[in-house]
Amino acid sequence: YKAIGDDSGRTVAMQLIPLASLSEGERVRFEESAQGARKLDHDNIARVFDTGAEDDHLVFVSEYVEGESAAEWIDEHGPMPVDAVLRIGFQVANALAAAEERGVAPRAIQPANLIILPGMAADGGWPGVKVRNFGLPTVKLNSGEAETHELAPSTPSQFASPEQRENRALDVRSDIFSLGATMWFLLRGDAPSLAESNPRLSAPD
Repeated sequence: YKAIGDDSGRTVAMQLIPLASLSEGERVRFEESAQGARKLDHDNIARVFDTGAEDDHLVFVSEYVEGESAAEWIDEHGPMPVDAVLRIGFQVANALAAAEERGVAPRAIQPANLIILPGMAADGGWPGVKVRNFGLPTVKLNSGEAETHELAPSTPSQFASPEQRENRALDVRSDIFSLGATMWFLLRGDAPSLAESNPRLSAPD
């Protein structure tokens, strides 16, 4: 929902997730991660304001961001100009640095999570971006039907680092890898193949 905060008067995005669709472990994991993400206050990160259980729902309140995802922009317009991609890379790198300083693991760098803001940025350039779902774990919602939904989307394999695909320990270098794969996508209009994004999977010369 698009909502207005009673205390702040600001416009926010509010999600109501039935508790029955979450396991207890997933709910606790999501709430703990969201509380960590609340520490982040950066121009290029969509802020997390609050989360918690109320009645039969998990309530998640975050910054309402107008715009379209980078994935949607590419679908509509095709590859981005090089200077625009470099601007996006610089803004996301700044967001990663802020998260590293606060000890928050982003795990959210992919085209679907980069929001292209409408109009010109404050410095007069284009585009301005915000990263959404910053620091939030992938949580699958069980609706009781065959189809499942994700509260925070998982990282497609084309944008995941090799260690992330192999479920090994992750650090900020994994997010830098995902940023590089995302910039490739923005420049080319399609995602790198697994062989291109992981040299160990490439055929020998």
